[in-house]
Amino acid sequence: MKTIRSVERAFAVLQALGEAPQGATLVQLTASTGLSGPTLLRLLKTLIGVEAVRRSTTDQRYRTSVRLHALGQAVIAAEQLADLAAPWLDSLCQQVEWPSDLAIHTGDDDFMRVLESSLRQSRFYVRRTKGRVRVTLLGSAAGTAFLSALDATRRQELVRAARQGRDVHNTRIGAVEDMAARVRAVRARGYALRHPLYRGGSFDGRARDDALEAIAVPLVHAGQVFGTLNINWNRGAMTEQEMVRRHLTALRAAAAGIAKAAGQQGLHLELASQRQAEQSVWRGP
Repeated sequence: MKTIRSVERAFAVLQALGEAPQGATLVQLTASTGLSGPTLLRLLKTLIGVEAVRRSTTDQRYRTSVRLHALGQAVIAAEQLADLAAPWLDSLCQQVEWPSDLAIHTGDDDFMRVLESSLRQSRFYVRRTKGRVRVTLLGSAAGTAFLSALDATRRQELVRAARQGRDVHNTRIGAVEDMAARVRAVRARGYALRHPLYRGGSFDGRARDDALEAIAVPLVHAGQVFGTLNINWNRGAMTEQEMVRRHLTALRAAAAGIAKAAGQQGLHLELASQRQAEQSVWRGP
């Protein structure tokens, strides 16, 4: 498969700017990248347009933007959280045997992104795509747990955005307008479930019954919610009540351990491209 030459060139420009903390002129960038002036100007215009590069009005030098640095820090923070959480997920899987997912939310996304999972460690068969999948915000247990931990203003912003997005699950569930009642139920019992209308299917994909159920709790530290932890199981193997009775305590303990460890490293404040810290009102049951 061929590579995309323009992407390679854009990274060459970003690397050159990264090696020039005082900024670089067009002449300097031409010398360091070997690109022609017209090509370089097109690339710089594009990178400025996506806010990866800025041109100073003072000295007219090109520099990488604060947004690009924040994105890089966020990616690093997410990987650090995945590494930190992996032993907790392994231990939880050993206790409950069913797999768990650590999911995070960033910016104004209308999905939760699975950052780490114990799916491969579980001895039970769970029909789900392996890897860092995205799950619908309004329908999944992870998304419901996250939204339930937010203050009302922020939650309403995300719900409105999800309703107007392209994901068929968010559109269908958002039309029901039952989020307020669901939030009250989640806060009363201390965990979230899938929406009854959501039976499976990937984000921005067709609906399908994957035969799964899930319970999820938010990851909260120092008043900030930055992710969720769940347990997935095959719906026919166990009822919600049985799963809660057997394993909710272990799920909460793992979530609390991950949140505390993440907080000690400041990861709850650094995670992926959030334009604002997500204020939490979560108090548990």
